[in-house]
Amino acid sequence: MVVLRPVNLRWIEDAADDPADFCAHGDVEFRIGDDTLLEPAGRELTVSAAALYLLRTLSVIHSRESPVGDHVFPCCGHSLYDAEGEPDVVVCGCAYGEDFEVLHQVSGAGVVVRASDGREWPIGWAEWRSAVFGFADSVSDFYAACSVKQVAPDDAAGFAKFVAEWERRRGQRTGLTNR
Repeated sequence: MVVLRPVNLRWIEDAADDPADFCAHGDVEFRIGDDTLLEPAGRELTVSAAALYLLRTLSVIHSRESPVGDHVFPCCGHSLYDAEGEPDVVVCGCAYGEDFEVLHQVSGAGVVVRASDGREWPIGWAEWRSAVFGFADSVSDFYAACSVKQVAPDDAAGFAKFVAEWERRRGQRTGLTNR
């Protein structure tokens, strides 16, 4: 059984709502079976970037050699860039966060989550997809319950690419823009 959920969702400075902030923050609860990989402990993780990175793991691996982002659960994800000609947004943050490799099983049966200490947990595709979609949908619902984002002109293209990639990977519209 996989438990993967964002908790204590908030905007910067612990605000319940902030129309100028487009990066959702919070803690993460991540358990596989009886093992706790992450527990809510007052961390400041950028769960919006984590949701996108987790969605990416459904189609590509996340490894040290081929990462989907600096960390699958980044501390920061404060800059979003629309790299011309690239289908995915470029998310830049800091050097901190929580990371686990998410490798695709050769048999195609699912993924293997690997911790930095080498421990591994195999997870079937349906369960991994459900956990990732649930995480992303929780973050999307948080956005939808808050004020419409007032994205600065310099950030508009990056944020639009972020939303477009999220919706493409999730296969449905999100609450990120309160449309």
